[in-house]
Amino acid sequence: MLFVILVAVYVASKGSWGEVQEEKSRGFNKFQEADFAATTRIQIGKGKADPVVLEKKDGQWVVSTAYGYKADPKVADDIIKSVSGIIDGEEVAELKSSHKNFEVDDIRGSALSFFGGGGVELGSLVVGKTAQSRDLNKTLIFARFGADDETYKISSKLRSDAKLWSKIENKNYIEKEIFKLESEDEIFELRLSRPGQDDLLVERKSEVVPVEEEDSEGAGKEEKKDEGEKKEPETKTVEYFVTTSGSKTQRVDADKEWSAKSLIDKGRSLRIEDVADPKELLAYGLDKPQLKASCKYRVKGKADSPVKEVSVLFGNAIKDEKGEDKEFYLTLAGEGKAGRIYTVSKWAYEGWDKKFEDFLPEPEEEKKPDDEAAAPALPGPSLPGKKPGEGGAAPAEEKKDSSAGAEGGADDKLPGAGAEDGEQSKPAGG
Repeated sequence: MLFVILVAVYVASKGSWGEVQEEKSRGFNKFQEADFAATTRIQIGKGKADPVVLEKKDGQWVVSTAYGYKADPKVADDIIKSVSGIIDGEEVAELKSSHKNFEVDDIRGSALSFFGGGGVELGSLVVGKTAQSRDLNKTLIFARFGADDETYKISSKLRSDAKLWSKIENKNYIEKEIFKLESEDEIFELRLSRPGQDDLLVERKSEVVPVEEEDSEGAGKEEKKDEGEKKEPETKTVEYFVTTSGSKTQRVDADKEWSAKSLIDKGRSLRIEDVADPKELLAYGLDKPQLKASCKYRVKGKADSPVKEVSVLFGNAIKDEKGEDKEFYLTLAGEGKAGRIYTVSKWAYEGWDKKFEDFLPEPEEEKKPDDEAAAPALPGPSLPGKKPGEGGAAPAEEKKDSSAGAEGGADDKLPGAGAEDGEQSKPAGG
């Protein structure tokens, strides 16, 4: 009788495909029932470090732990989409002692908590390491839910969507692009200003030039035009660049055009490394910037369209542990006395820090005289009447004039030359 009861319980616990339906933990069940679309606050932490907090304010996500700067608009949405898609999981361990193995413990695990209106917690989980998957299109991770001890293997991209692959810090979640030109706009003038130095002005200009006809074998096979008919020359519009500093002005040479274009187009999209406490500009050397880049732009090809301008200010350098420049403070003009303060890498700053000399043509290489290009003399004893190092055939390879006869004395014979050539020299006269 007992055996029949056990069989009945087993059969009842099996799903339509014959798989045993595991009863999920309390925390997992609560997580699956949550409406994460109502999330207004996300907390992400790891170990003892301060957590990152994302909050939705006035319909926009901000990083409240980073002075309220804008968050990357995709990050929060991707996180919410990922957790909403967790619908099932396979239990791999049920004891707390197993947490370390799956990296879901309090030290290695990444803890995420989701809150709705009024600060009510919707659900929470701890994400561990990635699990092996036979399906390359499926990402598996280990996780535990709420305060439960059970560990599950679930299918989710949460590790990548929530940026849990490295140290969890504010700069991973902030909006990095602080300015972007519309696709139809074009920068036509860039002015770089430095204290105590002449400005560097870089201008984008255009001109109409004739199209060069390509020489080809089939050129003579073109249809002949009626006599008196004139063919209008084909033309095209090309851009070029002019740089000015003080009283010096020059058209940028062809081999420097890419450098000028690259510099003037930097203002199309401005990206930052991190954000800083929005204090007074004086605190960051931005009240008197060491470099100011002013970009004027308008609709491309429409010289009569309204001109707009954006100015980037670079302040003090941030030093690393060796005392070398690591990053620079930056702000956009018009942000106010205590506006938004950002940081950019040293590499990004150096991309803007250009001088007039950077666009001068490369100096031509000096051509060596023809006599210097002669082949060097082979080592060995000098020929009669010649000084060592003078040009001419090598002594052992020189062909003697047969008419020399006895005029070539014994002194003319190079010591050991016959032996080296594999033949004996004959006495004069035969």
